[in-house]
Amino acid sequence: MAGGLVAARLALVMAVMVAASGPAWASQKLAIFPIDMSMPKSEEDFFTGVTGPTDAEQARLAMAEAELTKRLGDDARYELIDLSPLKDDIKAVRPIFECNGCEIDIAAKAKADLAMTSVVEKISETHLSLTIAIIDVANSKLVSNASVLIQGNTDESWLHGVRWLVKNRLLAKEDAK
Repeated sequence: MAGGLVAARLALVMAVMVAASGPAWASQKLAIFPIDMSMPKSEEDFFTGVTGPTDAEQARLAMAEAELTKRLGDDARYELIDLSPLKDDIKAVRPIFECNGCEIDIAAKAKADLAMTSVVEKISETHLSLTIAIIDVANSKLVSNASVLIQGNTDESWLHGVRWLVKNRLLAKEDAK
């Protein structure tokens, strides 16, 4: 009988410890903004205007965003915020990387703790760079910044770059960095 009482008390203490540690593991609300693309500028662009991403690159931007969202959404650290009710606000300020912090206001409207912006910079036809920034909305402060070089303008190379960046930078353990 005494052994049962000790076991019950131990179980109660462990339950209290787990309950008390719960908020420390609470996920943060993350607003993931659409990935933008920065195109190289040339002398010709002065006369013709800068061309945007090709149809294939537009599809890759959507594919990369979906992969990024899936991988971060699968991690317990983040609760993803739906930005679709604010799609008109986002469309009005794109490209996000040039809007001077407007993503913070939009993320605050969505009640997000963190805002994530991304840009693919097209360096050449075969070299691109994906850069991701995560901003603390309440403090308007950059909390994480990571980038990866994508070698090859193909679906496979873009997915490889996104997966590597998420695994090795965005979700890497703090002590491993």
